[in-house]
Amino acid sequence: MTVYQEFELTTEAGRTPPLFSSIESVASLDIPPEELDRRRIVGFESRDNRSRPYNLLRTQLMKQMKRNNWRMIGVTSATPDAGKTFTAVNLAAALAPTASAPVVLCDFDLRRGSIQKMLGFAPTYGLGSYLKKEIDDPRKFAFRINDSQLVVFPTTASRHGSSELLAGDEFVDFVARLRALPEEITIICDLPPVFANDDAMICMQHLDAYLLVVDHGKTTGKQLEESINLLSPAPCAGTVLNRYQGGFADPYGYGYGDAYGLKEYN
Repeated sequence: MTVYQEFELTTEAGRTPPLFSSIESVASLDIPPEELDRRRIVGFESRDNRSRPYNLLRTQLMKQMKRNNWRMIGVTSATPDAGKTFTAVNLAAALAPTASAPVVLCDFDLRRGSIQKMLGFAPTYGLGSYLKKEIDDPRKFAFRINDSQLVVFPTTASRHGSSELLAGDEFVDFVARLRALPEEITIICDLPPVFANDDAMICMQHLDAYLLVVDHGKTTGKQLEESINLLSPAPCAGTVLNRYQGGFADPYGYGYGDAYGLKEYN
C-alpha cells in the first residue's frame, strides 16, 4: 500500500487551501475488525467474499473516472433506504487499500447523517456544523478509519435548512477545498435521495458524475428515469443493484449493474 506523501497546506495567494495536509495529519478512528464485520463494512477486506461486488464496482468506476477525468463521484438513490450509504462506504473502503493516494468519503446527506450512523459513532461536529459556521475548520471533524487511507468527513443530522446550507458560500468553499487536494485523491460523496428534496440536485452541480443505487424489486423504471432527468446534465456513471439475487451477487444479495438496463425495471 502506497501512502501519499505530505504536501503543503498553504498555497499561493488567492488559491484555495486543501482540506488536509497529509494522511498522517488526520485523526484516526479505531474500529475493531469484528465491529466492521458486524456492520457489514466489508470493502477493506478483499479476501472476504462479500467484498467482491465492490471490488468489481471499484475497477469499473476507476476506468470511467480515468477516461473522463472525473475526481468527485456522488452516490445517491431515488428513494430512502435503498442502500446508497452502504454502497458509498463499502466502495470507498474497497478503493482505499489499492489507491496510491488517500480516498475521501464525504457525507452530504445533511438531514440524516447517514455515514456516522453506519459507522456507529456520534461526532461532536460535522459538515453541517461547518456550513452553519459553528466551527471554522473542517479538519476538526475529519478522521480516517484505523490506519487505512480512507479519510471521512461526516455530518451530524439536521432536518432544518439543508437546501439553504448546500446552496451557501460555505458549501462552495468546502467543495473548492476538496478539489484543491492533489489530483490522485478520489472523492466519494454520499448524497441525499433524489426524491427526498432538492439537496441531491444542488450537490450534483459541484460533482463530476454519480452512481444511482437501485433497490432491486422496489425501485421502478420510472423512478430511475425521473432521477436521471432531475440530476441532468450530470452524467450517471452507472447503477448499483442492491439486494440483487443472481449474477455477481454475493451471499448478502448485493450486486452491480450498468446505466443502460432501465427497461429491466418495472
